[in-house]
Amino acid sequence: MKRMVYLIFFIFIMLGLYKYINQINLQSSEVLQVWVNESDYEVLETVNPIFESMYNVEVQLKIIPSDKVITNLPLYQKSNEYPDIINVSHTLISDLVEMNAIHPMSDIFDSFNILPNVKSAFKVKGEYYGVPYNAQTDILYYNKEMFKYGIQSFSRLFDEDISLAIDYQSIYHINPFVTGFGGYTVGVDNFGDTNFYDIGLNNEDSIRGIAAMFYLLDKSLVYQTEFEVYRSFINQSSDLLIAPASLVSSLLEVYPNLGYQAIPNFVEDILPYTYTKIDTYQITQSSKNQQLAIKYLNYLLTEEVAKVRYDLTKGIAPVDYPNIISQEEYYNVVKKQLHRSIPLPNQVEFSCVYLPFQRASQQMLRLPYQIETIMNETVDGINRELEKAIK
Repeated sequence: MKRMVYLIFFIFIMLGLYKYINQINLQSSEVLQVWVNESDYEVLETVNPIFESMYNVEVQLKIIPSDKVITNLPLYQKSNEYPDIINVSHTLISDLVEMNAIHPMSDIFDSFNILPNVKSAFKVKGEYYGVPYNAQTDILYYNKEMFKYGIQSFSRLFDEDISLAIDYQSIYHINPFVTGFGGYTVGVDNFGDTNFYDIGLNNEDSIRGIAAMFYLLDKSLVYQTEFEVYRSFINQSSDLLIAPASLVSSLLEVYPNLGYQAIPNFVEDILPYTYTKIDTYQITQSSKNQQLAIKYLNYLLTEEVAKVRYDLTKGIAPVDYPNIISQEEYYNVVKKQLHRSIPLPNQVEFSCVYLPFQRASQQMLRLPYQIETIMNETVDGINRELEKAIK
């Protein structure tokens, strides 16, 4: 009986000792505070245990939407839960740099294998910030019965009775037409940042592209919203659609014989570029664990994490991996288009270009042969708005 009592007593002592040692280990391990979008939460929750065991660290996740990060950061300034890593759209990087809220990563940026055509998204005043984990861009949708082998070139369509559905009031969506003829919307300065004093919408090549778009546009339909653009394609009033790749799963449910591909050339040897919006992770300037945060961002860019993200969310980062992440058609089409994408400029300043173009596009639908005059007046108006914003 005594032996049984001693055994039970010994077990209780060992359990208490184990609990004490475990508490010491938890206290001694570092804690990484990470703000994450709801869409990427499940991904990080799935992959974090491996990183935590590799570096004896605890990664604490907090869901903060990207568009709420800038307003929430000051509220956590003196908190123990101030983030080491935040998630934001690349269009907000310049705002965060102005706030001195994020830490540059220029010395290791080239090791991330980010697609060369989107690197400017991470560059502000000569420094690179953060890493991408997902990118959104437009692709071309069509009817497989009408185009059995897809569309090799847009140039062949101008002589046929083919109509296009596109949100022509948005610079974001029309960019393939502008760039497809060698034009541009806004320039880039020596730092690789957007140069808003160089508006190219009235450039001769840009005007050719815009005119080509209006030639293909179904002029019997006037789109007030993006939904009306999609509906005209779903109802087969239009033969082609240029729209976000994220619509693929929804369109497959309602559109028979749906085909989709990267946007083809208009002119030989000139690639048509779409705009892309990039979701990024950034290291905060006030992080107490910046070196550990860098290791974490490197981990998030590994092939293993990329495969988990694609399986769970269909998220695709603009990164070149040694091996193909997926053989699915969706992955191949979007990845090809991301090689033909350029980053959307800074969100706040780009609105100075976006809104005047929206007004101009409504005029162009009524007066398609006066595009050059309309665009000259629009660019003059944009320059006046920029001068007001800078003063």
